[in-house]
Amino acid sequence: MTKTNGISPLVHLARRSGLTLIELVITISLVALLVTIMAPALGALGGVQLKTSASGIAGAIRFGYDLAARKNAVFRMVFDLEEQAYWLEASSQSFRLEREKTEVEQGALAEEEPRQRSSRFVSRADIESGAIWQPRARASFSEYREGTVKKVKLPEGIVIQDVWVQHQADMVTSGPAYLYFFPTGMTERAVIHLADDSQNAYTLLVEGLLGTVKVLPSYVEETLE
Repeated sequence: MTKTNGISPLVHLARRSGLTLIELVITISLVALLVTIMAPALGALGGVQLKTSASGIAGAIRFGYDLAARKNAVFRMVFDLEEQAYWLEASSQSFRLEREKTEVEQGALAEEEPRQRSSRFVSRADIESGAIWQPRARASFSEYREGTVKKVKLPEGIVIQDVWVQHQADMVTSGPAYLYFFPTGMTERAVIHLADDSQNAYTLLVEGLLGTVKVLPSYVEETLE
């Protein structure tokens, strides 16, 4: 250690500040102790934010499920993995998902929205004109803003890692993903994974028939069917 006029820098600093060497050592020790105590607390705060975010998404899903039945309309939850936000949208038009799953290419939906199946009654004119084979226009959806419902952006450091919904062929890891709610009282099976900067993770499992959401405090691998 370099000395100043034969005195070590530590002793020199202690004398200049009016502290004895023992007091200085005690002060440094206390600061180190406080840092040690605060580090887990900061990590726990991040865990609380992650849990709160997972609970918020679960509540929004349940709200969308109930809202579709009350309003007798099709609703959907949009998960934007680029913006890290989610919100509800509604449509006044009839909408039924195709049996064929929407393809996922490089983590993003191959189509902006899943195709819909015709719910019209088939007439002789439809068959003779070939209209039965023509694709229907997509149902239009708009953000639902009534009451206290609004777009939610996740806190800094909290991310939606991936989303799988029953009409998808694979996990979506970028761009939008859509979870639909129908007036008949049904939704789709879905798996949503959230994580934070400390590698904590939560898994949300959506049950299609009842619209219930199970929230698990870990990354759970689910069989996608």
